[in-house]
Amino acid sequence: MGLLDRAKEQAIHLKDREKVREVAEKVKGKVEDIQTKRRADALLEDLGRLVYAQHTGRANDSADTEISRLVAEVRVLEDDGVPVLPEP
Repeated sequence: MGLLDRAKEQAIHLKDREKVREVAEKVKGKVEDIQTKRRADALLEDLGRLVYAQHTGRANDSADTEISRLVAEVRVLEDDGVPVLPEP
């Protein structure tokens, strides 16, 4: 195999590695998006439970503080672009 052939082969391998790296970055981004969405869903679920407890007279003394904390966390996610509410 000549020098030129080896150079071509190495170029192909480098190109393939770059494609693999690009795909890995995309997958990593998607995984992070899913994890963030799940975090928002969990916060909203906790918030719903607390609001329900308040409306049924079964909330504890720290419910208002906990609701404020959950709303603040959801707002941060929403400000970061996480869809929290369905589109009207």
